[in-house]
Order: sequence, then structure tokens, then C-alpha cells
Amino acid sequence: MKRIILTFVAVTVMLFSTNAQTKKGTILLGAGSQLSQTSWTDLAITPKIGYFIQDGLALGAMIHFDSDDQYFPQYDGVAVANPAAPGGIEIIGGHDEYTLTNNSRTFGVFGRYYAARNLFMEVNMSSSTTQSESWGEMTTFDVDAGGNISAVTTEGVMQSRTQSTHVGIGMGYTLVMREHIAIEPYVNLDLIVDGESVNTGSESTDLSGSSFIAGVNFSLFF
Repeated sequence: MKRIILTFVAVTVMLFSTNAQTKKGTILLGAGSQLSQTSWTDLAITPKIGYFIQDGLALGAMIHFDSDDQYFPQYDGVAVANPAAPGGIEIIGGHDEYTLTNNSRTFGVFGRYYAARNLFMEVNMSSSTTQSESWGEMTTFDVDAGGNISAVTTEGVMQSRTQSTHVGIGMGYTLVMREHIAIEPYVNLDLIVDGESVNTGSESTDLSGSSFIAGVNFSLFF
């Protein structure tokens, strides 16, 4: 019985000790990651910083940036026999040197209000930009002197770029593990109020829409 009581007290302290962390003047440092609609290899951490302007109410900013450049040196390719090719030889896989760039940027602001000791509501607004490049075939059109149009297929760097503005409305729960450390599972309704995706050689695509997102924050209060 004594062990059960101690366990209950420990759990109670962990679950209901956020009052000190959410007092006016407290600084919140957090790092969150989206778990739904994201593979484990694509998990991205978004740092955030906030300040409690009054008990239970914090305002802050969040930022995320990552970049990955991959350089590929010139490659002469492999020569194979092909009776249909000039000279009976075809070069496969050859290319000039190129670099593929993949990056993403997110800037935003958020407001958090603790409706109960551990339960909080959060609203955020952010702007995101991503750029992704890959090597592939591109089709262009050529017009000769006689006005005839023909399709020409070449290889090169293909680029995909997205820009979007998000409004998030959600709720979470602060689990205090130690005096200043907390884990915060959350759910969020993500509204893309303005967004488009543009790919090389194609028209832009409207990204407006909404989705539910689940994730977890790791936070420090001091």
C-alpha cells in the first residue's frame, strides 16, 4: 500500500506541477517534431522560443532551416554497342558535373494558453519554403527555320519549389519530467491558406487545404 501511495504521489507531482513553469516572466525553449504524415528518415526538428507575458500565456517565435547539397563530378558514361547509334556505339549514363540542392525554411510566431494546469491551447502562423532538385529528363520544343515544331529530350537538373503560408490551431499536454524539463505531445489542425508548388517544365499546383498533425515537443522552462 505504501508503494502504491508513493507511486500515486510521484505521478501526481509529474502531471500537476506546471504552475511554476508557466508563471509570468518564464522563458520557454522548445524543439518540436511532426510525427504524422512523415517518415522517420524525414523527421525535422523545429526550435521555438517563447516568453510568458502573464501567468499561463506565452508568445514566441519558431524557426527551422536545413540544407543538403550533393555534388556529382563529371562522368563519361559507359560505351555499349548499338547498331542504331552513330558509329555503332552508344554512351549511357554520361553527364557533366552538377550539384543537387535540397533545403527548407520555416519562420513563424505562436501563442500558447494553458487552459488547465497541463492542458494548453496553441495557435501559430508560419511561412515555409522548400526547394528540391533531382537529375532527370526534360522535354523542350524546338522550332526549325521552316516553322516545324519538334520535341527535344535532354537530361539536366529538375527543380521543385514550394511556398506556403500555414495557420495552425491545436492543443497539447505538458508532462513535466523534472523541474525544468517537459515532454509535450500535441495534435494540430494545419490550414494552408496560401501555397503553390512549381516543378521544372510544368504548371504550378495549388497547395491550399488542411490536415491534422500529431507530434511531440521537448521543452525547457526557466
